[in-house]
Amino acid sequence: MPFTEQGAAAVAEMELPTNIKPKARRMPRAKREQQLQNVALQLFIEHGYQGTSMEDIASAAGVTRPIVYNHFGSKDGIYLSCLRRARESLDQHLVDAAKDLSTLEGRLQASVEGYFTFVEENRSSWHLLFGGGAAIAGTASDEASRLRFLTVEKITQLLFGVVKGIDIESCEAFAHGASGAGEQIAKWWLQNPHVPKQQVIELMNKFTWSGLKALQQP
Repeated sequence: MPFTEQGAAAVAEMELPTNIKPKARRMPRAKREQQLQNVALQLFIEHGYQGTSMEDIASAAGVTRPIVYNHFGSKDGIYLSCLRRARESLDQHLVDAAKDLSTLEGRLQASVEGYFTFVEENRSSWHLLFGGGAAIAGTASDEASRLRFLTVEKITQLLFGVVKGIDIESCEAFAHGASGAGEQIAKWWLQNPHVPKQQVIELMNKFTWSGLKALQQP
């Protein structure tokens, strides 16, 4: 029996069995990784590292666990990928706005403004970096510490090039102190959101600039 146009139309109009579902379009790998990182970031913040499982991440992302493992290898892997992404964004805010300025005060003020802009625009990433609820250990903890020290090292190098008469050890100590102060002032600001960002920036600038001036030799 010939296959007529009417027959073709009839076949086209036939419903597929309900147990057959069309395959979902595969998401590009980079886009999938970004999606999984975004989902995992929120879960780590809401439930902590220990309270979040790979099954939780897969379920929230609408994928299977093997897909998450394929992209990141382990829970440590996806946690550290989120941490690296957040740390890279923070470093860009700290350094990019300040690196082309030639004066010490200009670099310091630009870094402070960049930091609190990061806090304002990237609350989730800031909480992952400084919230203190991750409870990680082992190699993941070591890597988290290494990334944090790299940020302090970048602050040191940013300031050391324009500070007069200060040794590298003093500059490193100042960078660590400023980093800790920035973390605590940001926590205070998040608990007092009515305070304008510019006021917070001015407070941090006064605190850090007075200390750095005292370290400089005439």
